[in-house]
Amino acid sequence: MESDEVDAGTQLAALQAGRAALADRLVQPWWWDVTFGLLFAGFISSYSFHSIWVIAGALAVFAVGVRALMAVYRRITGTWWDARKVGPVQGRVERALRRLSIGYFALLAIGGAAEFLLDVRGAMVGVGVVMGVAAGLSSRWVTRIYVAGLRSEP
Repeated sequence: MESDEVDAGTQLAALQAGRAALADRLVQPWWWDVTFGLLFAGFISSYSFHSIWVIAGALAVFAVGVRALMAVYRRITGTWWDARKVGPVQGRVERALRRLSIGYFALLAIGGAAEFLLDVRGAMVGVGVVMGVAAGLSSRWVTRIYVAGLRSEP
């Protein structure tokens, strides 16, 4: 009986050590978030050109860039995790993403109104910069929430 308790304790310690190692491995390098933010800012800023061709080109660059970032992340960490399905901290991540989405849509509406209705040229560049910075920071923030959840769960 005592042997079973020792084995269970050893297994639990090994499981916790594995979760901590996974948490350490999941945090992307700082340049990943910066690159993601720049790609996002470039795409949103492209609306200031008022050209469907420029916007489509920026969308293509954004899509290819995000796919490349995903591939690099998988190569570095050996895995990929979906922010919509993060297990122990699901509620916190969902609330964070909901707040961020509301902020993004509000910024897009304000920038779009200024750019296209009030003819304030370059308004979407400003919105793109703000949203790009927010996207990079929120990427890091959501990762930290997930990693903290991995570390805290028994």
